[in-house]
Amino acid sequence: MIDATVPALRIQNVVATGRVASVLDLDELAERIPGARYDKKKFPGLVLHRTSPKVAVLIYTPGKIVLTGMQHPDVLPSAFATVLEVLRAAGAELEPFDPPHVVNMVSSGRFGDGVALQRFAIAMNLERIEYEPEIFPGLVYRVADPHGVALVFGSGAFVVTGTRTEAETARVVMEVRRAIDQAGVWTPG
Repeated sequence: MIDATVPALRIQNVVATGRVASVLDLDELAERIPGARYDKKKFPGLVLHRTSPKVAVLIYTPGKIVLTGMQHPDVLPSAFATVLEVLRAAGAELEPFDPPHVVNMVSSGRFGDGVALQRFAIAMNLERIEYEPEIFPGLVYRVADPHGVALVFGSGAFVVTGTRTEAETARVVMEVRRAIDQAGVWTPG
């Protein structure tokens, strides 16, 4: 199945981190922000969900924030602006820091055909691969450059994680596709 095109990729989740202050009083913010959840006995951060744009935000005492659940990296600027607006309205003293940056993207897609996973693992001599079908039904393929991990399933479906851009994700998928082509382990999809 030698085909140089990248299969259609669907971004499932984008995670970004940033910093907005040197210190934040999470107890006070939890009281002032409607819908915020903070129970330091269960989790050390304040949890905030926004619907427009859709994002979940984890806010920590040292001023670090994690934005997750975004469907595309283009949503990050507006999601971050919304978080800043909410924090300022709650009285948080924010400081100028660099804007948040994407630290992980999770994408999924399908190759046109299925993959004989056991034959693929043997052909790769288990190099960069983990395959234990008794524990997990997919094959884990680790890519060094760009850094990323592809979970490949016998149906030809795959999930890529650990990348930071769509271009990196596409490069991971193409490396996996080339390895499957070289191993000759495609099966009818």
